[in-house]
Amino acid sequence: MPKIFAMFLLGTVGLQPALTQAQDVELPAGNVVRVSNCTISDDRFSFNDVVERAKALDFGDTAPNMVWFRRPIYASPEYQNQFDFQIAMYYPSYADMFERRVASGNDSYGRLPISCDTPYVIRNLGSGQPGNGSGLADQTALTMSRCSLSEGFSIRDAYGRISAVQAGRASGGDNTMMQMLLPGLGGGRFRDFDFGLMRVGATGPDLAEGLDMQRNGFRASPTSNANEPIFSCQGRSMFGTRRIYQAAAN
Repeated sequence: MPKIFAMFLLGTVGLQPALTQAQDVELPAGNVVRVSNCTISDDRFSFNDVVERAKALDFGDTAPNMVWFRRPIYASPEYQNQFDFQIAMYYPSYADMFERRVASGNDSYGRLPISCDTPYVIRNLGSGQPGNGSGLADQTALTMSRCSLSEGFSIRDAYGRISAVQAGRASGGDNTMMQMLLPGLGGGRFRDFDFGLMRVGATGPDLAEGLDMQRNGFRASPTSNANEPIFSCQGRSMFGTRRIYQAAAN
């Protein structure tokens, strides 16, 4: 299949400390997400072919709550030279993931013309929006960055700041959603960093409009007297996403 060749976008985000004290910030449990990076093993199939075949699979009681396929648009050359797309499977908890994976076995990819690397698990902590994917179109886009805490700050500080930025964006008419990605099990993309930062648009154009608001100088939260940033981010990448499956709401 033809690959997308794109530039590697590197940026640093300096975010000032939130006005909310860290001890007042409660981290949500979040979703448990099993992530695999994959290549298409049969050159007769395109990414869209794989998506349509995946949607036709029989998802039963042991399926994840959600399954998304993410195709790189802007990512590092190392990623795009090695992988065609990423699979993200969402579970409500580690216990649910273990129970369902044991019941279903590890042959989930056997019916697709793909080969995937060793999976890893992250916690996805949404900020200010439902974590069940109900507000997202079946086809949208997201950005991801790898982030490191500044000395003296904690994950709670960072999450408080992300929540403040999310609220500021929403009040300004930006409906993109910010999510913190925390290392869980195995290796993976964020093993050399404190956390990942994901920004998702309800649709692809919504994400682009949110990025333009920032480009045009929109300030998403009040300023602080402190000059030291809570965290900095780099390696910003963009993925187009396709919803493969979502369990019906109870």
